[in-house]
Amino acid sequence: MIFSVKDSLRQAVEAASGGLATVMYTRKGQPVFLRRIPRFNLEDIDPSLGTGPHPAFVVNGETKSEIWIGMYPGVISQGELVSVPGVAPTATSLANAVAAAQAAGPGFHVMTNAEFAAIMLLHWKQNGGQDVLRGNTQWGRSHEAPWETAVRVDGRAPGEAVGDHLHLTGSGPLAWRHDGTAWGVADLVSPRQWVSGLRLVNGEIQVSLTEGIWHAVLPDGSLVAPGTAGTLKFDVPPNANYSEDGVAQNLGTPILRTSRKSPPAGWDDSAPDEDFARGSFAEVAVDTGVSVPSILRSLLILPPTGFKGRLAVRPYGTRLATRGSWGSELTQGAATLDLDRTGNAFRVARPAFAL
Repeated sequence: MIFSVKDSLRQAVEAASGGLATVMYTRKGQPVFLRRIPRFNLEDIDPSLGTGPHPAFVVNGETKSEIWIGMYPGVISQGELVSVPGVAPTATSLANAVAAAQAAGPGFHVMTNAEFAAIMLLHWKQNGGQDVLRGNTQWGRSHEAPWETAVRVDGRAPGEAVGDHLHLTGSGPLAWRHDGTAWGVADLVSPRQWVSGLRLVNGEIQVSLTEGIWHAVLPDGSLVAPGTAGTLKFDVPPNANYSEDGVAQNLGTPILRTSRKSPPAGWDDSAPDEDFARGSFAEVAVDTGVSVPSILRSLLILPPTGFKGRLAVRPYGTRLATRGSWGSELTQGAATLDLDRTGNAFRVARPAFAL
């Protein structure tokens, strides 16, 4: 990886952005456009989130002064995950995305859920506690503001509901960037993107804030070993009943609780794409006697008030996390969290860098 050599592209980007953005290079010399996110404390965003540095800045137990986030959704080129403008992003499995990010060199990785949350909390704070970020949610345009358009990868007109709904990276307006500037992180609302470090295992919420180590979460926010009694889980509504007819049905809005309705036999092992629970963040229920700890707020697993988006879960099997939506879904909100698919699904991934 080339980091310190001042080539003309990197110099131009750093000068034009005032140091907010840079270009790093992979092992194979490919450019990766990155936005610098300086460390901030949770209480400076909102006291309800906790205190101390946001978890995104604590990397394997070491607090970093900054992290670097790919300015654009990733494309896999020459086996490496890179972030460059004006290309079609690559949809792939999470395992392939992780391998491609690691192939780029030390420090490169798939953007974590914690990193995603940090960016979106900055956006939320900047906009007075509101999520106003828009993106491609209607075939190359925003359904909230249809005059905001991007260049579709298939060359079709924005809004034409046929073909490929994806758009070329960074080709949308500034309103589609996290801080509303030309050097902001683009395209967080769409396409749908993998985030590492968050999963649902048989309904249990598990986070990884240190590489290779997973924890479950207690209602008081303590991180404990997976499978510990009383950990927080997402479940289908208590009055819902699973079907076994091979048809995936929305059983209602998810509920946060410390127990789980048993799914049909074998579903925990086979993780079929059967019945699920889905609803807006505002509609998610919290079981009697259960509290939402600040870590779930700071990681945007259950975001603070003012965030757009929805939550979808399948509380059986291992489900990996994605954020945002496809360009054909009319789904509002980058924070939209899907915990309903296995790692074999095809999604886009965004590179990030911390070392």
